[in-house]
Amino acid sequence: MPTSETPHQPRMRLTEARASYNLSQQEVADEIGTTYVNVSRWERGVTRPNPYFRRKLSALFNKSEAELDLQPVKSERASRSAGAASTVASAPALVVPQTIYDPAIPLQPAVQLVGREKDLVLIKQSLKGSGNSALTALNGLPGVGKTALSVALAHDSEIREYFKDGILWASLGPLPNLSSIFSRWGNLLGISFSQMTNLGSDEARAKAIRNAIGNRTMLIVIDDAWKLEEALAFRVGGSNCAHLVTTRFPNIAVHMTLSNAITIKELGESESIRLLNLLAPQVIYREQQKVHDLVHAVGGLPLALTLIGNYLRKQAYSGPARRITTAMDRLSKAENRLKLKEPHIPAESHPSLSGEQSLSMQSIIAVTDQLLEEKARATLYALCVFPPKPNTFSEEAAMAVADCDTDELDALSDAGMLESSGERYQLHQVISDYALLQISDDQLDQAQERLIDYFTTYVEAHRKDYEQLEEESSTIEAALESTLAFDKPEEQIRLVCGFAPFLIMRGSYPQALQALERVYEVAQQQNNNYGITGALLYIGQISQKQGNFPQAEQYFQQGLNLARREEEKERICELLTGLGSVKWRMGQHEQAKSCLEEGLALARQIDDKEIIVGLLRILGSVVGSHGDYNQASVYFQEGLALARQLNSREQICVLLSNLGKIEGDQGNITKAEKYYKEGLALARRIGDREQVCVLLINLGDLVGEQGNYNQAETYFQEGLSLARQFNHLESTIVLLVNLGEIARKKSNYEVAKVYLEDSVKLAKQVGRPYFTAMTLYECGKLYIDCQQIDEAKKNFQEILQVIGPEYPDLFALANYNLAYVAAIQGDLDEAKIRGEENVKALEAMGHRKAEEARRWLESIK
Repeated sequence: MPTSETPHQPRMRLTEARASYNLSQQEVADEIGTTYVNVSRWERGVTRPNPYFRRKLSALFNKSEAELDLQPVKSERASRSAGAASTVASAPALVVPQTIYDPAIPLQPAVQLVGREKDLVLIKQSLKGSGNSALTALNGLPGVGKTALSVALAHDSEIREYFKDGILWASLGPLPNLSSIFSRWGNLLGISFSQMTNLGSDEARAKAIRNAIGNRTMLIVIDDAWKLEEALAFRVGGSNCAHLVTTRFPNIAVHMTLSNAITIKELGESESIRLLNLLAPQVIYREQQKVHDLVHAVGGLPLALTLIGNYLRKQAYSGPARRITTAMDRLSKAENRLKLKEPHIPAESHPSLSGEQSLSMQSIIAVTDQLLEEKARATLYALCVFPPKPNTFSEEAAMAVADCDTDELDALSDAGMLESSGERYQLHQVISDYALLQISDDQLDQAQERLIDYFTTYVEAHRKDYEQLEEESSTIEAALESTLAFDKPEEQIRLVCGFAPFLIMRGSYPQALQALERVYEVAQQQNNNYGITGALLYIGQISQKQGNFPQAEQYFQQGLNLARREEEKERICELLTGLGSVKWRMGQHEQAKSCLEEGLALARQIDDKEIIVGLLRILGSVVGSHGDYNQASVYFQEGLALARQLNSREQICVLLSNLGKIEGDQGNITKAEKYYKEGLALARRIGDREQVCVLLINLGDLVGEQGNYNQAETYFQEGLSLARQFNHLESTIVLLVNLGEIARKKSNYEVAKVYLEDSVKLAKQVGRPYFTAMTLYECGKLYIDCQQIDEAKKNFQEILQVIGPEYPDLFALANYNLAYVAAIQGDLDEAKIRGEENVKALEAMGHRKAEEARRWLESIK
């Protein structure tokens, strides 16, 4: 036993062990069979328990004597060996170490932090560079790794060197023991246990701690703050200290610091896989696809990944391969992932959980869930019908589907359960899984029905609001799936027919086709003729865009017959538009014109301006392909004015493109470029991938004609990449042709040959005469440059077999080039006769090649 001269060293580890179990000194005394006075003296270092009580304390706290500071201190051992004994008039002050590292600081985990390098740098800069009373707050989802970052910082050598007087740590959670934390800090700072006990309030204890810290340079970590008042209570550092607060509640983080609130985000895919690889390396290479699926399922939450990695490592250890397969299958279910747990370790317990709770994603989320008001909790559960993060949903949609108001949404945001940015919200995958497991079947059914009702109406009201449809597209698809689950055929038909034009415009042909084919069957079962004709209309449009013209014609004609029988005037106009367009592309110009003029007359009769614009656009293309540029321009200008009036942006893009083509073909380069660039900017803005391709083609063609081959090639390569992404065959053919032409003009003949031969094969596959003729024409020109005159002649002759005078521009150009070939082969009479006739044809239509052709003809006369 130490003499009265021996300075008392508080046994902080013993005190901390008792506090971690939330035991009073009297309760500890009762457990081991002694008095609270003895326990108090042991903790203050006045006496040391005998071997019997040391064993009892070790067993109670599951720690060794060393871990409880129960071994003799150096001064005590020295005093015993010297046999010294003396007395003093009064007890000396406690000896306080120069640098203090709170024993409550958690140990560093065995696995290093992954993917947090930038976060650590940012937090360090914030802690070291914020001036007096620096305060940094970390906030983020439960399990995102806020505490792990703080632990890493507390053990970081750079941080420890900067905060040279030490680090204090307070683990709060929902039910913190403030007095216990203050007592521990007081002992560490040299305030005796009795002094701290005599202070009557936490406010007084906080002031005493601040006075004891004084001018020390220390870091104070306030971990897992649940209440603002409790977090503020531990802002006890002086002017040379910094505070680091972690919390799952954004409002606490923002309140604690004006500018240093840092949101900790989830790990990315590669970082998540790297963490799993550290935890369970033998699993990653064996089940790569399933590992990727797991990473996405938990949305990069480090705690979820750690629980999964530990579980997989245990299953893989000395076990057969089937155990890993079984484990992966088990983890494919959200319920199993959420309930995956690790046993409670008293010395390392999570601050948010009570002493007996195991650590799992379910237990971590449930702590917050249990504190929500009933209405907010019901709102959270209902929001699980929205697709989870990274998808977003609007505030209006959230209130309609969850049957709530903004108060509940604000409560969920403040609780860190719902992420928001402006008017859009996100529900993390793991929280969504948790909510889905909590909601009752009746509540889930009601929420899904509200989802269907809201988005059916939304799609019909926003058919042309492409940006809004893009934002809501994932949720619209979820609503569509719900119509199948709930057997709501009417809503399914309305949703698909309202959403299909958007999907087609974006080039999402397979997705649109699958939904439309399903709706066609449903509409037939329901005898819903409007649904049948709508499905046929849009399936026909997709077939046309994919180059299957005979099939498109069949769908349009079938729909038209039914629409005429039912006297659906609007649908008749739409189907005549499609039929006229596909007949024009198949070279049936007179039939195309007849369909379009009938449709235009009916559309004007019912005053459907949107349909009128589409008919004018295609009629302009038909007459323009015959060389009647003036009439084409009249149609396009009327259509453009009407489209601008309606703010029909998709139609505006097409009409600007067509007007640019008309001007470009007549040599009006400046006007053409202006039309193209305006159209391209608008097409990019609304995400119309087909029109982006078309306008890139036209711009590339325009600058290529001016000799700017590199810029032209840039336009064409961008367009080709995009066209191949959504399998738009027409654009792909034209872009291959244009890239071949540019390569030819740059004398890269082998490259040109590859592009052009690919374009010929694809054009013949599509079966559209115009495209076949166009590709043959460019191949013929390449053969001329390569001095393969017979091959060139074959190509130009084949063009005349594929098309006739209904394509006057290509027909004239093919004949003109046959004249050119004849001149090369020495048949000048044939060259002059054929040349004169076709140069006049080009001049009559105002074609841009006319002047060049006339100069050549004069040179051989």
